[in-house]
Amino acid sequence: MANMKKINLDELGQVTGGVTSSPGTWKWATVSGTKNYLAIRKAAAYDSSNEIGRLYNGTKIQIRPDVRNGAYVWAYASSINKEGWVNASYVV
Repeated sequence: MANMKKINLDELGQVTGGVTSSPGTWKWATVSGTKNYLAIRKAAAYDSSNEIGRLYNGTKIQIRPDVRNGAYVWAYASSINKEGWVNASYVV
């Protein structure tokens, strides 16, 4: 787990609602408390059409706590090689 994903800030600017006030750092987190799975999304909104992957309880992901949009936080899941928005209520 030593390798941290580098965020592409140019790409993030193109993502709906992507905001960051500083370069920030990635932090490790674990998916927890989902009934079925936690969706990783291309937009910070609950909509089945923006789902790009599924993360299950216990999955280790990296998050950027400084990149938020409402209840969502920017994340990278190396297990599925996807970067996008996840609901912060389900990561610890």
